[in-house]
Amino acid sequence: MNYFINLDTPDQIGLKDFMAKVPVETEYGRIMKENLDPYPLEDKENLNVLYAEIQEMIQAKEEHPGLLKELRRLLHGQKNIRKSIENTGKQQVLSDVEFFEIKKQGMAIEKLSCHLEKHKRILFPSVRLHSVQWLTELLDPEKTGIETFYIYDAYDAKLKSLRVRKLQLQETMIKEEKNREKQIEKITGLKVLWNKEVHIPKENAAYRDKLEALNTYVLANETKSHWIYRPLRQEAEDVLEDIRREEEVMEQKIRQWLSRCIGDKSKELLENTYRIAHLDLLLGKVAMAITFRCCKPKLSEKAEISICNGRHTGLEERLKKEKLACVPVDLSAEKGVTLITGANMGGKTMSLKMTALLLALAQMGFWVPADSFSFMPMQYIYFSTGDQQSQEKGLSTFGAELEGLKKALKVADKQGLILLDELASGTNPKEGYGISKAIVENLSQRSAISILTTHYDGIGEIPEVRHLQVVGLREENMESLKEELREAGSVAGIFEKYMDYRLRPKESKDPVPRDAICVAEIMGLPESIIKNAQTYLKEKEE
Repeated sequence: MNYFINLDTPDQIGLKDFMAKVPVETEYGRIMKENLDPYPLEDKENLNVLYAEIQEMIQAKEEHPGLLKELRRLLHGQKNIRKSIENTGKQQVLSDVEFFEIKKQGMAIEKLSCHLEKHKRILFPSVRLHSVQWLTELLDPEKTGIETFYIYDAYDAKLKSLRVRKLQLQETMIKEEKNREKQIEKITGLKVLWNKEVHIPKENAAYRDKLEALNTYVLANETKSHWIYRPLRQEAEDVLEDIRREEEVMEQKIRQWLSRCIGDKSKELLENTYRIAHLDLLLGKVAMAITFRCCKPKLSEKAEISICNGRHTGLEERLKKEKLACVPVDLSAEKGVTLITGANMGGKTMSLKMTALLLALAQMGFWVPADSFSFMPMQYIYFSTGDQQSQEKGLSTFGAELEGLKKALKVADKQGLILLDELASGTNPKEGYGISKAIVENLSQRSAISILTTHYDGIGEIPEVRHLQVVGLREENMESLKEELREAGSVAGIFEKYMDYRLRPKESKDPVPRDAICVAEIMGLPESIIKNAQTYLKEKEE
């Protein structure tokens, strides 16, 4: 069973956007981030370890302000070389480029390990790197300290001797070539071209005879105006070619030996890449915890989700751009049903998204944007916005909602979180009320934690249901709201300033909220319509 029953849930709740903002410095960290899954209940001890690592990192940063920045610098740009390491374990021979990349990463790991050793507080088992001193000594036998790699002379005395011989022969050949070119220039007055050719004008046939008398050049081609001569192949060139072939054979044997040496320790090298990924992602989690003023989650012994002053990071960032404050929300839910009611624009949907986001983040080892957050890990999250459609199956909004709800009901006896926004709003009100109440009654007897929003009256009166209501627009703020709307001539960003998104327990005797009618009046609907609406509402209540 997938943790997210609907595959688009991470996008809908803002998790995808949040994860995109988590900074990582290496390809390893990026891969780990993209494949990060929520921890199951049986791994709750690992979650506590992750939370503690973030806490230690934050405290270490306070003691050493530049620590995390330096760690990110040491991690920055490390490539994914797992394939090359795995190939050595399969007795495959690496190329010089692969040796270079392994050497470069080995030198970076040595620096990183040294830095971590200086800060024992953050030298967690999950980021403790295997020593790679042997690797840098293997790939840098001459102790140059530079990242580039080639088959060093130090690997084999015979190779070194062969290269000396090759160099001497090349120097001799260059001297002989220069002497030939000087000789040609002396007897013909002509310059040897960059490609070593000599072009003799046909009107100077005597130059041709002199050149051929040297027995060092041969006629290779001719044009209407010139004879084109090229140098004869020298015996030394054959010798040089034989030396190069021998050199290549010796170098390949050294590559095979180096690959075997690395292959013998490939398991440790691969473990290092996963520890680098863990450290990289851990630093990203710390950055998000600091940026969004997050708290350390607390694992509960019972099936519950308890949020104190929780915030949805996506909403908070949007409001910040509009210079508006984000109102934090308290929400607690246990096994059974918690119902949320309130007028439109009251933030009910965002409360559901916030709950899902915080749970998912906590279960993925993040701290969460709240003052406190306690929970028990869930097996799944089902989130329905009530406005989805399924074009593939030709389903309406209501049909698509029921299609998804069937999936949720099948797993409702397992420990999970079911979030239903505006249940059965896609059908006529009377039937919608009946279906909603029946579903609420069913979920109230199941093991899942279910949180629902609705506009239907009376559903929250079921004894087992915990009923919460959005505080909404306060009476004392109405005149200020009307005045600001008149001056602005637009509602954009204004209602958010006056709407109280907090949730409070609702008792059955509490009056039905009038936010919708208040909003209609403020928005300028005719007074006669407003009065009639109030009358009809009163008649229904009586």
